[in-house]
Amino acid sequence: MNSSDNQPWDNPRWVTSRHNFAPEIAIPPRPVKLHDLTLRDGEESADLAFTTADKIRIAEKLARLGIKRTEIFLTVPGWEEVIRAFMARDLGMDLWVTWQPGRVEKALDLGTRHVMVWHHIGDDFQKHVFGTNRTEFLDKTLAEIRAAKAAGCTVNLFMPESTRGDLDNIMAVAKAAEAEGADAVTVVDSQGIARPAAIAFLVGKLKAETKMEVEVHCHNDFGLAVANVLGGYEGGADVLQVSVNGIGYRAGNAAMETVAAALAMVYGAETGVDLTRLPDICREVAEISGIPNGYYSPIVGEGAFRYEQWRSIRAFEDAGERRQGFPFEPEVVGRSPELVIGKWSDTGAVIQKLADYALTATPNQLSRILKRSQRAGTARHRPLEDHEFLVIAEEEGAVDKA
Repeated sequence: MNSSDNQPWDNPRWVTSRHNFAPEIAIPPRPVKLHDLTLRDGEESADLAFTTADKIRIAEKLARLGIKRTEIFLTVPGWEEVIRAFMARDLGMDLWVTWQPGRVEKALDLGTRHVMVWHHIGDDFQKHVFGTNRTEFLDKTLAEIRAAKAAGCTVNLFMPESTRGDLDNIMAVAKAAEAEGADAVTVVDSQGIARPAAIAFLVGKLKAETKMEVEVHCHNDFGLAVANVLGGYEGGADVLQVSVNGIGYRAGNAAMETVAAALAMVYGAETGVDLTRLPDICREVAEISGIPNGYYSPIVGEGAFRYEQWRSIRAFEDAGERRQGFPFEPEVVGRSPELVIGKWSDTGAVIQKLADYALTATPNQLSRILKRSQRAGTARHRPLEDHEFLVIAEEEGAVDKA
């Protein structure tokens, strides 16, 4: 930074608000790490599918930008090839994966040692989607943390539904995870329903009561994702999770380019990101993804209510708690949820799409339909059109409901 120590808002290249640094509200500038979600949460976007080559191309751009961490799912076809290609390059980046028994073992064999252990903290999610309770669910999570540490991994306790969770339970789970060796914990605003002060509050509580690094992961359903991760920074977060162009599930995530620029110019914080390279990577990701500007706009954007997975929504519908499956029911703003089938779909999505056409299938048939649909979506770089999905379904034996 070229700013005066006494006037950090006044830089040779910009002048921001001096009131950001008023003693009553100033956040002392400190370095903060940015964790890239483009390759992982981007895969949750219903209208794109990256190839292995795409992911490596983006990863190389991220490395040149100065990003030191990125992440992929183990649920999207081709993940093994991505890990192999990533590990074969000296990118100076940590590759994070989700701890998913049955698949993570192979990821470990391929050299990954940074894992996210997911713990859905919301009681309603645990009850209706997983059919379990706090005690049983926590036991499972702690066992996974122990296994990950035994494998020599750096472990992040990733807590979806944090902003709907009970504070005492959040703290109890975090402390239990820390006792088992977890290195970090992530506050996750899964439905984009919090405001910046709430994120800062949760981060502050975790910083005060644990010694783990605290990260934030925020969705954009009310247009607050950037503000919320910056609220996390104000609360003391060590890592902010962001994605290029804000790509991600529904209305997307916090846009890396906006967060990085704001941290530098509004907060005086160091991220290690070369701001001059931001336009280049944003153009590259837009070209690869084919996602136009405005797609992720909350409320009115094309992607704001598009889904590739349906299991949890169906579980909440069956429990009479449909509202829990969304940030808010789309009909409140004159929209409807749109289900598409593609690379990230689950069995619940296949069941629902078949039901939309009065079709049904056996469990074995569902498994085959899902696997073929995921592969086809990946190959096409987009979700399947319904007629394409129906061809696969009928070839695998789906029949009219009796």
